[in-house]
Amino acid sequence: MLLRALELSTFRSWKTLSLDFDERTTVLLGGNGTGKTSVVEAAWYVASLSSHRTSTDAALVTDGEAAAIVRADVGRQGREQRVELEIVTRGRARQRLGGAAVGRRRDLLGILRASIFGPERQAVVRGDPGDRRRFADELLVQLQPRYHAVIAEYERALRQRNALLRDHVAGRGSVAGLEAWDEAIVAPGAELAAGRARALERLAPHARAAFTAVGGDTAFDVAYLPNVPDPGADRVPEAWAGSMRARLAERRGDELARGVTLVGPHRDEVAITTAGMTARTHASHGEGWLAAVSIILGAHAALAEALGEEPVLLLDDPFTLLDPGRRVRLVETLPAGAQILITAADPNEIPATLNATVVDVGVLRGA
Repeated sequence: MLLRALELSTFRSWKTLSLDFDERTTVLLGGNGTGKTSVVEAAWYVASLSSHRTSTDAALVTDGEAAAIVRADVGRQGREQRVELEIVTRGRARQRLGGAAVGRRRDLLGILRASIFGPERQAVVRGDPGDRRRFADELLVQLQPRYHAVIAEYERALRQRNALLRDHVAGRGSVAGLEAWDEAIVAPGAELAAGRARALERLAPHARAAFTAVGGDTAFDVAYLPNVPDPGADRVPEAWAGSMRARLAERRGDELARGVTLVGPHRDEVAITTAGMTARTHASHGEGWLAAVSIILGAHAALAEALGEEPVLLLDDPFTLLDPGRRVRLVETLPAGAQILITAADPNEIPATLNATVVDVGVLRGA
């Protein structure tokens, strides 16, 4: 899988940009604020329909503009497709595939598959459980794009169930029909739990191997901690549904008292440990950075294993907090068959062993 070309219009600080990529590793070299991160962010947007830096699409549009455009030419198995995504500050955005309008944005998922690391990814290690759940779901969608709809369905049902519980606590309504909303969250929730369990099970050994290879000198693990009893070996959605129903029955009184749904994947956790201790609280600053890099390398390897081909690997400023020895080992650990886009602010941080095409972002801007 290859990202052949990327075109940006009023995206972040780029008024216009047209950039071609070859099959090799490409380093986007430039100082802070030159827009190099925005290039990999745009590539990730094509792959995921989201940014790794902000939850608000409007933030991706250049100040003073109403819309941004991202176009990507993607090559896969001898076929090339052009994806065009409009990003708007208000109203409904449009999208095209091969020049033809596409009604549903999520139908473009799966054309480009990718994994991305950036300094913000430290939140997967250091942040709250929501940051780790979002990462797990990003991986799940890259593995199987249909989960984008499953997640949306679960979140919709959860909002409506919570509204019913809140109205009950406030005395504005009864909980008649709550059982129907139980089933409304159980169906997509069980499928989501099953998917997360499989995805993180795939990721864990690859992340562990990457952590060791780059220079981690302690045990490292990533594990799924579901909010409901794990059904064990029989982890099909039906088994997860049974666990959810049983736990919902147990917590019914608590939910009615508190006015909020206490059971389901929205309360899952992903345990990340170094030397058997929680990385969020016990890992050093450098070790936390290494853990985040390793998780992304693990996600990339898990995705490549599932797809039978290498997705695109996007690495935004990966060398900054690594010592020189670990920088070299990171280069040695990078997947040999993957197209890789790397950003760097300081050329001295890039190991001489990295065989890459270097693009000066300042030149792209005409500086």
